[in-house]
Amino acid sequence: MSAAASRLFWRRVTAGTVAAIPVAVFITDNVVSLQMISGRSMQPALNPDSNQLRRDVVVVDKMVRGSLSWSSLKRGDIITFTSPTDPDLLLVKRIIAMPHDCVVPLGKPDSFVRVPKGHCWVEGDESFHSGDSNSFGPIPLALVKGRAKLLAWPPSRVGTPLLGMPEWKKQRVFVNGTTRLSPQ
Repeated sequence: MSAAASRLFWRRVTAGTVAAIPVAVFITDNVVSLQMISGRSMQPALNPDSNQLRRDVVVVDKMVRGSLSWSSLKRGDIITFTSPTDPDLLLVKRIIAMPHDCVVPLGKPDSFVRVPKGHCWVEGDESFHSGDSNSFGPIPLALVKGRAKLLAWPPSRVGTPLLGMPEWKKQRVFVNGTTRLSPQ
């Protein structure tokens, strides 16, 4: 390869790389990304092994934010969202209730919380190791950053879909505000 052909080759590679960077940033910020999960709050769905050296990585669909969140998110989805108490912290929890639903908070069996319009109630699957709506209340849907779709790591669990909500949590949710505690 001549010196001129070599320079042309490297100029094209550089131009292609420079052009691809903004596209890659746009895709990871707005379409899909990978997220490493730390902590025990979502066990057994995520990080089922209590070994903190091995962490699950999930594929996060970011096309559920903003005005799309109301129509595309549902009870049982695992979401990533900005912590309502610390804007520098990204949390991963399961949606338990949507707007207008009523939830019986953990440890308060004689009360319920009605989820306001534009909010959702989130909890970790391992509630005893989870800072969630039981401590900070319903979260605004505007804080949602994405929905975890499937596992990308570890290799033994790649492609596993993240579906379903524990049965015992379903018993605490009353869809569209009808509860056993509601006045008759």
